[in-house]
Amino acid sequence: MMFQTGLDLLRIQGDVLWAGAELTAKIVTEPFLGMLARKGDGKTPVMTLPGFTGPEFSLQPLNQFLRANGYVAHSWGLGTNRGVRDMAHMDSIATKLGARIRELADTHERKVSLIGQSLGGVFARELARRFPNDVDRVITLGSPAHFGEAPKNVNAMVARVMALYTGRAVADLIREVEELDFNMSEPPAGVPLVSIYSLYDGVAPVATTRIPTRFLDDADGVPRENIEIVCSHCGMGVNPLVLLAVADRLAEDETNWMPFDPLSYGFGPVKYASRWFYPSRLTPRVA
Repeated sequence: MMFQTGLDLLRIQGDVLWAGAELTAKIVTEPFLGMLARKGDGKTPVMTLPGFTGPEFSLQPLNQFLRANGYVAHSWGLGTNRGVRDMAHMDSIATKLGARIRELADTHERKVSLIGQSLGGVFARELARRFPNDVDRVITLGSPAHFGEAPKNVNAMVARVMALYTGRAVADLIREVEELDFNMSEPPAGVPLVSIYSLYDGVAPVATTRIPTRFLDDADGVPRENIEIVCSHCGMGVNPLVLLAVADRLAEDETNWMPFDPLSYGFGPVKYASRWFYPSRLTPRVA
């Protein structure tokens, strides 16, 4: 147990260092991102939800990127994400966020897209389940939403910190969720869902962050998509490759949804370098 905890401590330290490099890469490549990214119409509202222990400003780079590319990006308005104590606490959070989503939808006269990093993505999925008429689509970034898909759901150090914040062991909360009458791991019905994940995630194992095949095959005409990107867990909100994919999926037409195609970015031999950064997304977009 101590060995695993020590190993997970090293993993999360490495993940944070990698995230710092990704932020630097975003700053350096900002002008190129602006030229490459698909654009919004200047009216589409987006709400971003930070990961566990993440303050609102942790996703400020993502919000700034979205605003610069034609989206009306808002933070979730609840400050630092301090986790969930129990399902009653989840209901309280969902009520507050649901009111904010309805306010944004009414103000902008269109549905709201939700982007959640890590635990924020779990919240985003739950909000789409509860308020499908106000949510346009959900994009999750390294979100461990599929609790039953792996024996060890999150980094042991993160689980310890979560227990300190909430007063509940992660395993106890998962058991409480599993005892409910619905499957929280099941994607929200009627709402497009995109999961961006990394095999090198230092916090959440890929089995919990990637949408299982059984849900992709049973989408009832609603787009559901996995996008694998080589990136850290903590840096998904600033990684330039992730930002391009997020803008691409926000701009995609739900009624004529085509898979994300990294080959459409770049030119000449450069675009084929995408095989290193988007390992499973090498199929060109078909008209």
